Amino acid sequence: MANSPISPKLPGETRVVFFGGDYIHNGVGQERYLRETLAPTGWRLFSIRASRFLTPELLAETDLLMLARVGEFDAEGFSGEGLVEERPDPDPFLPPETERAIVDNVIERGMGFVALHCTAGNVNRTKLMELIGIKPHKSGAPLQTVRLHNFDPDHPITREISDFELEHEENLMKEIVDDRVMRLFKSTGLADGSVANGGWCVERGKGRVVVLMAGHTNDAWKHPKYRELHWRAAHWTMGREIPPLRL
Repeated sequence: MANSPISPKLPGETRVVFFGGDYIHNGVGQERYLRETLAPTGWRLFSIRASRFLTPELLAETDLLMLARVGEFDAEGFSGEGLVEERPDPDPFLPPETERAIVDNVIERGMGFVALHCTAGNVNRTKLMELIGIKPHKSGAPLQTVRLHNFDPDHPITREISDFELEHEENLMKEIVDDRVMRLFKSTGLADGSVANGGWCVERGKGRVVVLMAGHTNDAWKHPKYRELHWRAAHWTMGREIPPLRL
């Protein structure tokens, strides 16, 4: 694994690392809206283009990891060239040393972790699934309008957020198996009537984890209320006060 080409952290710097996008998820849109959402914070947000750059060394200096990836390998082999005729072999996604580094940095150092959408589908990453508190099993769902509801009125991530709907979304069914996990809201597929855990959180050692299941298409990433959830989750996982979001 190559070391991530990022300079050491500056005093007072808050470093956010985002790794999203794969064969069926639009990483360009994900990054665009996430950058717009978090821009008012002044945090430094780095976006990863290949798994080789998500290293234990990078994670050791990361305050918040936001992950929206699934699979055994990257969708494309990484090349630093601007014009590519043939791509190299893709990197393996989340090799054991990287998976361990994520878990260790959350529990032992207090790194915030926000697992988005398909991240909960990495069923072969048992340590990661234990971290987010779910039973590892494959699941798929049809695209439909999904209603988010039953928001916890007392939790700072969901306080005063009212029900809303996301179009062109999957209502993925994930079973929470850890009693320490706190469910933040439910989601219901309006076409098939499925009811799922839409979002939850848990404290692990010195760190905090938030899981937000919607995000299959950009309809979620650009929705004002879902961006509010991204905003609040990012602050909460790092133990920060949550200021109002101004979009």
